[in-house]
Amino acid sequence: MKHASLDLGFVSDLLAELGDDLRVFVGLEELSFPMMAVGACGLMNAVGNLRPQPLAEMCAAVRAGDLHGARALHKSLHEINKAIFYDINPIPMKYMMKRLNILPTNEHRLPLLPATPELERRLDGVLSRAGLL
Repeated sequence: MKHASLDLGFVSDLLAELGDDLRVFVGLEELSFPMMAVGACGLMNAVGNLRPQPLAEMCAAVRAGDLHGARALHKSLHEINKAIFYDINPIPMKYMMKRLNILPTNEHRLPLLPATPELERRLDGVLSRAGLL
């Protein structure tokens, strides 16, 4: 099940009720670490397109019981996780993917439009601080 809500308690309740056979995948970047810490098995989030290695390391750290290491990785991803929602998703994501040459174009279906120049500058700052530019 993909869970893309801020309701961390719901996941805890589901796992308590249905057991570890239920596979919960985190769909909100900002809850990647906490939701995995309570039992989610993996991630389905957009930041994996930009920073797959630290996300994979965070998942491995949680599975290994290294919550301190996982928390540090989560903190290092905090700003880029938030940047996904600086505007309606996928506007920021598509801009960042185009900026990093992951996507050939920054196209959107109407009524969505590409990022404004102001948002582009803000996202460039995030990418720069993340060491991606």
